[in-house]
Amino acid sequence: MNLIIQTCVPSYRLNVFKHITNQNKTVKIVSGDEFYSSTIKSDKMTPNVLWVKNYFFFRRKFLYQKLPWKKIIDAKSVVIEFNLRNISFYIVFFTRIILQKEVFLWGHAWSRSGKNSKAEFLRFLFKKFCDGYIAYTEQQKKELEKQLPKKNVYSASNSIYFRDEMSPIHLENDKITNFIYVGRLVKEKKILFLIEAFKKAISFLPFDSKLIIVGSGDELEKIKNYLSRNKLTNRVVLLGHISNIDKLKKLYSESIASVSPGYVGLSITQSLGFGVPMIISKSEPHSPELEAAQLGFNSDYFETDNIDSMVDVLVQFNKEKEKWILKRNKISLQCKSQYSVEKMAEPFLNFFN
Repeated sequence: MNLIIQTCVPSYRLNVFKHITNQNKTVKIVSGDEFYSSTIKSDKMTPNVLWVKNYFFFRRKFLYQKLPWKKIIDAKSVVIEFNLRNISFYIVFFTRIILQKEVFLWGHAWSRSGKNSKAEFLRFLFKKFCDGYIAYTEQQKKELEKQLPKKNVYSASNSIYFRDEMSPIHLENDKITNFIYVGRLVKEKKILFLIEAFKKAISFLPFDSKLIIVGSGDELEKIKNYLSRNKLTNRVVLLGHISNIDKLKKLYSESIASVSPGYVGLSITQSLGFGVPMIISKSEPHSPELEAAQLGFNSDYFETDNIDSMVDVLVQFNKEKEKWILKRNKISLQCKSQYSVEKMAEPFLNFFN
């Protein structure tokens, strides 16, 4: 048996875990129900999961998982999420090291504070003694190869779809009028800021241009109230959480661009995979997926928290709509070459095989 230990397994990881467990029947996923942020929950459709209890402490800053310790001891190889806030991580790691059994780390190359953070000394010790490392981006992989020249280091860029699922739907230009946001409706994603900017841009956009918002979260009621007060319910459409790929692909295909008003997350690879460029906040603490953005080719930036800047970019994208539509095939092809489920699964299958 081989194990991948996770805090939780959200729906965006469903396909990659399906692919890994289909390709190697010895792999089991060990996971709890929720992440440190309670808005991120496991998808119970994930196959081959050994479900465990997560216990969070100190306002969910720390975690202990009630793990199947005999299976962890007996497993041929273990890949564990590299997070120093998980107390169980230390037990798993040192148990495997003492028993001289393979343990691989999966996580960010550096802590959020960067290479010079105080935590890096401790992190380096774990990286030094592990059997291999899976980083989130190709750039992180290159940096780790310099730090750990004798280690097997791979990159597994977060990916949602299989290669053959990532392609644009081609529509007549006059049917492509919207802008779209897909993600959680939480404060740090700045959805209200996006809506305010769209409201200001409306007079410069076609009469049938809408802002499509796909997702759920604790900001939903605040957003609904804002739309009602400002008479925007006919121009800003709230669709809730959608996971069906055909529905999402259609919504993206009708949009000139997707928008990330806060930090960029996994939705950038979703958008680019369908050939739709993304409008990105310039100075946010972005997730590793920002690596997919290529300014001018598949994305553009607005000045962070500057409504006028976002308005200008929305209006400019509408003016240059035909240019962006013509690039959809190239945007999709470039994305699927690096951000497919098959590509993400490769290092795990290498370790286990």
